[in-house]
Amino acid sequence: MSAKEQNLVKIIKNFNLDYLGSLNLFYGKENFIKKQAVEKIKESKKTGFHFFWGDEVNLHQIKDVFSSSGLFSKGEVAVVWDVDQLFSKFSKKQVEDFLKFLDEIPQTDKLILVSLKDKIPKKEPYKTILTKAKVFTAPPLTSKAFMISIKKKIEKEGLKIDDDTLLYLISKLGNDLYSAKQEVEKLITLTKNKEVIQKDDIDRIVFSKIEENVFSFVDKFFKKDKQALNIFKKLVEVSHHPFEIQALLLTYINRLLLLKTMERQGIPYEQIFQKIKVNHPFMQSNLKKLSQYLDENQLINLISSLYELEIKEKVYYEDPIRSFEEFLLRWLTLTNQ
Repeated sequence: MSAKEQNLVKIIKNFNLDYLGSLNLFYGKENFIKKQAVEKIKESKKTGFHFFWGDEVNLHQIKDVFSSSGLFSKGEVAVVWDVDQLFSKFSKKQVEDFLKFLDEIPQTDKLILVSLKDKIPKKEPYKTILTKAKVFTAPPLTSKAFMISIKKKIEKEGLKIDDDTLLYLISKLGNDLYSAKQEVEKLITLTKNKEVIQKDDIDRIVFSKIEENVFSFVDKFFKKDKQALNIFKKLVEVSHHPFEIQALLLTYINRLLLLKTMERQGIPYEQIFQKIKVNHPFMQSNLKKLSQYLDENQLINLISSLYELEIKEKVYYEDPIRSFEEFLLRWLTLTNQ
């Protein structure tokens, strides 16, 4: 962290909107800290607060927020979450227009660009933004601070956990505050009738970091996000066999195909999930989200491709890691399947 950068954690503790400039950049590994900061901004700005997703917004919409600011305006505040997605859509001309717009933001207004990157690229528009913006980082917590934060969260809810069990929980969570928050909240909710959290509660309720990576792979696979290839390689490194991942994909694809077919027939979601035997609210929500990315024909083609892949591996003895990587690359680079 350079001398000009500030730690978001310190800012959040005694938050004041005046800490921010007219242009601000949040980045760093800990997305949960960034979310907390955005919530603080939203709480401080009762009116004139605007939130945009980077993959949905365009420059014109952002400009519109600030175009109405006048002499007596109390100031507009706009947050662009995952601004990296917005920048990835920019042409060279749009980058130039965006950088010019940054100089036009009124002093009474505030634009907060939230990057999900650990490190800021040395290319435009990031390069110029770093020279113009107030920069705030969200570095990961130290192991000790991470452990203390988890224990405080559990004890605040009236539950107890001994040190050995806490260490076991931490080993399953990984040092990721955002995913840890989700898992710990789930653990607390499902053990609220108990006084003490035990190891068997953790095994029953908490997804390990490796399991989270499997779900992350599935999500990025259906989005055709090229990060899916890197996640696949990491999964293989920690002993997930390609056959296991292929089987998981087939399960998801078959469920998605059934969901979309019954959805088209007008069957209520409650009945659909009963028929395909998906009972957990998280899984139901996830399937509904994934179903938006592909139509029925694409899902059918994927099933066919995966069965062809299985024949290559099990009949012609092709290397399963290499053959699945080739399948994955073809899928990720196709505009339609």
